[in-house]
Amino acid sequence: MSDHAAREDAIVATALDLAEVRGISGITTAALARRLEFTEAALYRYFPSKGAIIAATLHHLGTRLFATMMLELMPEAVGHGHAAAQQLDRHVQRFALRNGLLVELLLSAAAGHEEELQATGHDFLHSYAERMADYFRQLQELRQIATTVPPGELARLWICQLIGGFVTARLAREPWDPGQQPGLQAFIAGLHAVLTPIRA
Repeated sequence: MSDHAAREDAIVATALDLAEVRGISGITTAALARRLEFTEAALYRYFPSKGAIIAATLHHLGTRLFATMMLELMPEAVGHGHAAAQQLDRHVQRFALRNGLLVELLLSAAAGHEEELQATGHDFLHSYAERMADYFRQLQELRQIATTVPPGELARLWICQLIGGFVTARLAREPWDPGQQPGLQAFIAGLHAVLTPIRA
């Protein structure tokens, strides 16, 4: 890894630490420079703007999530009953890491005005929706769920419940535990009700 890439990684890691403790508003060039013992001007050698730093943190967390999905959401491992529900339960807990920072970054991307940050948020959601739709499609093909709802729509409903539950908890100033969200619990229970192999 080059020195430049190593410094970029250090900036992203520091931004993640700041955001976890202080929220996204805590990612400031002054705070980053102080933690990294840079000048603020030096940060701009690596990223053109604060929005680009936030976009890089979102990209970093998204990449890590996608890597875990390959290992945790495995339709072919669903042999009977509860396995898919357990896979989804385990997967959704990934969003709770760092106090729900991935979802908070997505909301920041949606509300932001910087093109790079918006594009990163859009790209993540698009890729995530495709991967979840593929997961539900494979479960249907393996006859592990009986729902006739199209896989793409199942993915959209899943994402809506995930993000909606996060916003509801934040507005109520309550801790957010996606596994305990009523909407996601109902979604998984709805699948669980038909998560037994269908006999031909």
